Amino acid sequence: MPTQNFHVERLAEMLQREIGTIISQEMRDPRIPPVVTVTRVKLAQDIRNATVFVSIYGEEDVKSNAVEALNKAVSFIQHVAASRIVVKHFPRLRFKIDNSIEHGRHIDELLKDIQNDLE
Repeated sequence: MPTQNFHVERLAEMLQREIGTIISQEMRDPRIPPVVTVTRVKLAQDIRNATVFVSIYGEEDVKSNAVEALNKAVSFIQHVAASRIVVKHFPRLRFKIDNSIEHGRHIDELLKDIQNDLE
């Protein structure tokens, strides 16, 4: 089974790169800010479904509007990506916000506060 996992990981990387390119260069929706980063793609083992995690800079309403716009444009994104990545069954995409960067910043601030308290 190691080859199956390798193929899933490789497809996830290719999807991440292509979807990021499509969003940054081919999307014209004003609800999508200019800086949207595809942080990772999580594929189901059968490769039929994929969750695309995106990091968006801005307020919560900007983030939710952008993810809503991406989920509404999913058929366009799938069509363009499927023309560039050839697989037997192209996965259905679903976009979600990745808050790991903000979470990491929060932890970093907490660690700095602890460091300052110790000094």
